[in-house]
Amino acid sequence: MTLEPFIQNLADPSFRVPSGDFVELSDLSPAELGVFARTWFTIPAERQLWIVSTLVELAEDSAELDFHAIFKMCLKDGDEPVVEKAMEGLWEHEDRSVIPFLTDILLSDRSPAVRAAAAVALGKFPLLVQEGKLLPKDGDSIHDSLMAVLVDSEQPHEVRRRSLESIAPFNTSDIKTYVDWAYNSGDLKLKSSSIFAMGRTGETSWLPLLLKEIQSPDPDIRYESAHACGALGEEDAVPHLIGLLEDDDYLVQLAGINALGQIGGPLAKKVLLHCVQEGDSSLEEAARAELENIEFSDDPMAFNSNV
Repeated sequence: MTLEPFIQNLADPSFRVPSGDFVELSDLSPAELGVFARTWFTIPAERQLWIVSTLVELAEDSAELDFHAIFKMCLKDGDEPVVEKAMEGLWEHEDRSVIPFLTDILLSDRSPAVRAAAAVALGKFPLLVQEGKLLPKDGDSIHDSLMAVLVDSEQPHEVRRRSLESIAPFNTSDIKTYVDWAYNSGDLKLKSSSIFAMGRTGETSWLPLLLKEIQSPDPDIRYESAHACGALGEEDAVPHLIGLLEDDDYLVQLAGINALGQIGGPLAKKVLLHCVQEGDSSLEEAARAELENIEFSDDPMAFNSNV
């Protein structure tokens, strides 16, 4: 089927479109995107959401499908669920062209949920700036947009905390001040975000506090603390993480395994191998995957997945 007849079928809410036909929308040229856009903005919002959701699912299942052009176009859509779903579809998209769209949404008057999602979507870019994969002006734009939200006490807590999480890799003294603020706020969600941010700063001075929070009575705090330890990558955290493999909360157990995999080293490998051989069957697959990641990192040429 050629593109234009497919778009007409897609626009008809009564037409059941086979999932295999969506390949027509993969890797659209600018001209093809223009053809698609002329019809897109006439499609009812409910149908739009179904289309974008389908594209996100298909892209997750097949790396060969590229719907990024459509997802970026949808960031201009007026329907907020469509915008949120489009941002989800762009999660692994690292092209700098999407940054202005996301900062515009973050600083807009849209709902807190959509603006918070934009803050989260911006979160991958500070790391790319630090790796030299983006221009310095991109970093300035992202930093300034996120900081403008973070410093504004009138902003919704959800948008502020997501901005804190995303801006953390810049690791300035001002950011440290807001990490402290969120941690001591008395708000559990802000505290969780502060702990998440600690890991993203790469600042090992946060480690003693994280090791304390691993013992928190709250599973969300234990979960975030484990992941933050993994992000910092300090082997000193490994003995403290081992106990999480017997945590009452399954997600905390998985966070502990993931952190051990990120940190690596002889003790982490020993613990993960024990988990594969003698641990809970529900954790075996996760432990095996992390052990394979460690072995690949140690020696990519000698990697053997038969753990």
